[in-house]
Amino acid sequence: MATKNSLGLISLLLGVVLVTAASGCIGPDGGKTTSGTGVVINTFEPRLANVESGESTSLHLEVQNTGDFNNAPTVAELTGINLQEWSVSDQYKDLGQLLAPDPDSETEGGMAAADWEMTAPQLFERQSQTYEPITRVYYYYETRAIKPVLFVTAEELRRIVDSGEAFQTEATTMTSGPITVEVTAGKFVKSRDWQSSKFTLQVHLGNAGGGFIFGKDYPVYVEIEWPDGITPVGDCPREIGYGFSWYENLPPGLRQPSFGRVVRLWKNEETDVFCEFQVSQPPTNRVTKNFEVKLGYIYYTDKHTTLTVKGTEQF
Repeated sequence: MATKNSLGLISLLLGVVLVTAASGCIGPDGGKTTSGTGVVINTFEPRLANVESGESTSLHLEVQNTGDFNNAPTVAELTGINLQEWSVSDQYKDLGQLLAPDPDSETEGGMAAADWEMTAPQLFERQSQTYEPITRVYYYYETRAIKPVLFVTAEELRRIVDSGEAFQTEATTMTSGPITVEVTAGKFVKSRDWQSSKFTLQVHLGNAGGGFIFGKDYPVYVEIEWPDGITPVGDCPREIGYGFSWYENLPPGLRQPSFGRVVRLWKNEETDVFCEFQVSQPPTNRVTKNFEVKLGYIYYTDKHTTLTVKGTEQF
């Protein structure tokens, strides 16, 4: 299942490395990643935090894409209060597709803003009540990673050991997003022939965005692409819940991933994917080959604010 888009992905991740070389940020297993974790909420606050019954106010929202996935579809929901009581007609706000930061032109990630117009509910005179509106910002995102793996013949391995040469294990390089990827396969894979050259690739997913994966049991779509001369032993990753719908009440304007197979993050925190491979075409001496991992998911974060209403009505 070797990809035809390897050069494009390598170019994308090379750009990430150039950015991180300046920033010095370090990701899982020593791999480098840019700062930022996806779409973040910069501002969520009322125009007037203290109002009287029947008075108009509004809630202002500002978001920004700080990760590496470009044109991220983003939707905001207003919740935490009774929208009818506050005369709010639009529960969702389509914030469009937010651009990723561009280090070449030194521009920040795409920003978007929205306002919910509202009217304070009717309360008795001398009555006061504090409300806690919540904005929930959903967005579709992808994370990509490359893990170089060294393959050597038994003869070449013996020569390396005898010469005292050190093995150089290259770390995973990944794009920045709320879900991180760590890929391990040992320091090297020793290749004799395909029958005895099996090895396991471990992909660890972690939630680093401070929010939640949308969907039943926190689904992440995973696609693993392996290089020529390597063959999977069984499914990679294993198929679960075939034909099962992972999404209910998908916010308008968002789509589910159209590639890979679903894995579930345990308690919205982390999970491991194990794939067994065998070497179908051993190297003549040594060679480094890239394994590529692509994740697709819908993510969301919440932000709270407060509104206090003073009653004016005499019933």
